[in-house]
Amino acid sequence: MSRKRRSSPLEDLMDIASTLPYWVSLILAVISYFVLHHFASQAPTPEMQAGSYVPQNMTRIMFQPFLMAMQYLVPFVFCLGAAISAIKAFKGRRLAEKYVSTDSKQTVTTNPQNRGKPTDAMNWQQFELLVGQAFRLQGYRVIDGGEVGADGGVDVYLKKDGETFFVQCKHWKAKSVGVSVIRELYGVIAAAGVKGGFVVTSGYFTAEAITFSKGKKLGLIDGPKLKKMILAAKKATPESALEEPETTPETPVCPACASSMVKRKARKGANAGNEFWGCSQFPKCRGITQI
Repeated sequence: MSRKRRSSPLEDLMDIASTLPYWVSLILAVISYFVLHHFASQAPTPEMQAGSYVPQNMTRIMFQPFLMAMQYLVPFVFCLGAAISAIKAFKGRRLAEKYVSTDSKQTVTTNPQNRGKPTDAMNWQQFELLVGQAFRLQGYRVIDGGEVGADGGVDVYLKKDGETFFVQCKHWKAKSVGVSVIRELYGVIAAAGVKGGFVVTSGYFTAEAITFSKGKKLGLIDGPKLKKMILAAKKATPESALEEPETTPETPVCPACASSMVKRKARKGANAGNEFWGCSQFPKCRGITQI
């Protein structure tokens, strides 16, 4: 396992600046310049003591070139971080506009998960930018590039009202997200002690994944729900997904084979007359989900 390269303080500062709104970073650039320039412009005079050839303020004298450089470097780093933040926000807005304006391809399939979606043409980085923009529209501060967990399972950090949320993005075009992904993020959230988390996919979630998320601070956001978030902007907040996770998707998927399910009615037995979701691949697959 390769060891992560240690970053310099300036690189860390740029990472922080890139997570802030660009205008905040620009303000900090101006403030940092004037503060550092104030000290850099005060050239120290050597303070000699009788019988000594080394100035008493030698440390201050040696520190002066550093201040001279930092008065330009620190504001530059803040400006660079502001540019990165602005570019990411711009790309996120463009992707969101394209996502909500692109009609899904009306491909006739037995599985609704295989219908063409606007996200099919995106790579995983673009999908993460889209997800970040969706949460940004809800008033969150978006920090991407998470590395929490054994496999770096957190793709995006969210900050709102002093609370932290973890987001894992699954850009899966046809495969539905299973319970193992939900369990993994839940473990990371519990270990970190954060407010909650979201799993966002361009597809759907299995019934087992939805059942596991019930009663936990986990929001499951599938493709249709992601589009609603972007369209609704600040009118609908994703915290509702944390408080009351959806018990079933619009068209649930089979917990056994991930195929689409169809609504059926029991004809005999103790549940005669009751409706349920049955696998569309019956009798090959006998997976069912209660309504």
